[in-house]
Amino acid sequence: MTNSRGNRNQTAAVSQKVSLRIIAIVSLAATLHAAPNPDTVLANMDAAATAWKGMRARVEHVRYMALVDDRRVESGRIAVRRSGPSAVELLLAFDAPYPYFIASRDAMVERYKPMTKTVEEYDLSKARDKLENALLLGFGTAGSYLKEHYEISFESSDPVSAHPVVKLGLQPRNPAAETNNRPLEMWISTKTWQPVQQKVYDASPGDYRLQSYSEIELNPVFKRNEFKLNLKRGTKRVRPQF
Repeated sequence: MTNSRGNRNQTAAVSQKVSLRIIAIVSLAATLHAAPNPDTVLANMDAAATAWKGMRARVEHVRYMALVDDRRVESGRIAVRRSGPSAVELLLAFDAPYPYFIASRDAMVERYKPMTKTVEEYDLSKARDKLENALLLGFGTAGSYLKEHYEISFESSDPVSAHPVVKLGLQPRNPAAETNNRPLEMWISTKTWQPVQQKVYDASPGDYRLQSYSEIELNPVFKRNEFKLNLKRGTKRVRPQF
């Protein structure tokens, strides 16, 4: 009886040690997941930015205004490609809740509304640096750029569009001087090391803009006229004052 009881106690002790080891391993894994290595994340982003030439994706844009608890959602497709060392060419084609298009090339931004047969033209040559930095912050983003311009916090997050991600909290180092001077959050895919979601906080407390990407194609072969607006006959061009 004594030997049998001793064996049971010994088996229980071994089982307890194994269980404790499993718990320790799981806890360690959770800790590692919760605290991604900042240098590794930024270095991988730098490598991905060097190889980035463009992308296509589905896009969802959410605009939230806290004061009136208003959440507006637009969805469509985006195509964007690098057109120079610090410039990109972009076409946004929204299809819901109503169709309209935004095209950006060099310092010219066009907003095409098929329902009213109108193209609004915005010449942003006087704010070219701000435009280029705003676009490049979302596409082909380099970790070294973020480190130079933002205080960065690294967090774990649930997957976004089936991508495992690292969530970055970005606080401008000098809001008065930065071209992108609002706090934002960026979800970086640990597969591609490119953003799959971005959240920009507006000046009004609680207001934000959230942009998410899915069905992402990196460095695709673009069609010849993919970034050209396909205008209806009779479309008028206007230059709104802003």
